[in-house]
Amino acid sequence: MSRTNPFKQKRRQAKKTLLVFGEGFGEEMFLKHLRSLYSFNTNVAITVKRGKGGTADRVIIDASKTLGSFDRKIVVLDNDKPKAEMTKARQEAITRGIELIENTPCLESVLISILDKKPNETNSALCKDEFESKYIDKKKRGEPAEYTKLFPKKLLDTQRLKVSELDKLVSILEGK
Repeated sequence: MSRTNPFKQKRRQAKKTLLVFGEGFGEEMFLKHLRSLYSFNTNVAITVKRGKGGTADRVIIDASKTLGSFDRKIVVLDNDKPKAEMTKARQEAITRGIELIENTPCLESVLISILDKKPNETNSALCKDEFESKYIDKKKRGEPAEYTKLFPKKLLDTQRLKVSELDKLVSILEGK
């Protein structure tokens, strides 16, 4: 005689596990916002972590040392570093089997592009200052409600066609 309940539903398990590793705090908050909108009901368990900054290759090394058995590891980096450093980071990602998504020149530039504005694409410091002065104050960057107000799903769906970095992130979070 079985002691299990035949009417009890079995526990759901994700078919894929995914680590999305952001360079810093801003990437982590935006990735968590995207995860809340796009990863529901996809059979993909998505873990979002952040690095401590530093050099681009160091962020990739930190992502590779993250504990857990993940099917895929993706690192989201700003592309505003010297060319030699970015080349070294790309090589490090290939050797460690990590996918790389580069924001050109930085995350804030991509966020401004999503809002259908033209960012100053040459200087990441100016993009960060512009984003924090016009859209989300530096003190409020850690509040998920700010991202929900500024980046609703409808806006993200329409801007996906125009902003390639956003399209890559969303397709990954959807399990594709």
